[in-house]
Amino acid sequence: MMPTQAEIEAYRTDGVVCLRGVIDRDWIERLREGVAAEMAEPGPHVEIYTEESDPGLFFNDFDLWRHVPVFREFALEGPLAAIAAALSGASTITFFYDQVFVKEPGTEGLTQWHQDQPYMAVDGQQLCSNWIPLDPITPETTLEFVRGSHLWGRWFAPFDSMLDGTRHSSAAFERCPDIEAAREDYDIVSWELEPGDCIFFQGLIVHQGRNNPTRDTRRRTLTHRWLGDDVRFILRDPPAEFPKHPTALRTGQPFREDPQYPVVWRA
Repeated sequence: MMPTQAEIEAYRTDGVVCLRGVIDRDWIERLREGVAAEMAEPGPHVEIYTEESDPGLFFNDFDLWRHVPVFREFALEGPLAAIAAALSGASTITFFYDQVFVKEPGTEGLTQWHQDQPYMAVDGQQLCSNWIPLDPITPETTLEFVRGSHLWGRWFAPFDSMLDGTRHSSAAFERCPDIEAAREDYDIVSWELEPGDCIFFQGLIVHQGRNNPTRDTRRRTLTHRWLGDDVRFILRDPPAEFPKHPTALRTGQPFREDPQYPVVWRA
């Protein structure tokens, strides 16, 4: 199911759009099986953000498609690349990486307000991400977005509050404002979601992920990063966190010139 013109316009003006029922039930079941396989045998970049003494579990891993077959099939053959192209106006879509987040019941791992693109060696406007719930998402467990913040023309320093709180030291970035302390000053949007729904958002929109305070509901979600025509590799000092794997790309080159980043959709 492709986005309507109204949904495309919402993505471009708001920086985020929720699309209902775009992933069929068979895919959802297979992706759940993939998450189970991933958690049983994580990849080399897995991160666990909770301590053994903490309630719940916050599990995070990257580049699933490189070692779990169903994630590779979904990324390269599933419906999302075409949707990302329609939303971003790109004539080609290159796949960058995928990511899983699992917050078990009772997990208190809040992902604070941030942008995604500063974490990546990515320059350009056509970075499109998606967020797929494999479990029902309530207001307590959803993502929240500052509508229109992708148009601010500002880049905020990456940080990992769930590890040691350090921030990227590049002078190109500024500190993100304390949005949580002044929520009434911002146009914050969020959605309740069912498996099959999908949120798409632009790489510079400011957002945060809620805890999972529920007693009996897991929060398993998948994210994919899609690169449009204008996206180029950029080497920062210090280097960005992503890509996780070494590349010979130089600043200004499109990612599709490295074979490990496949072009998965063309107009």
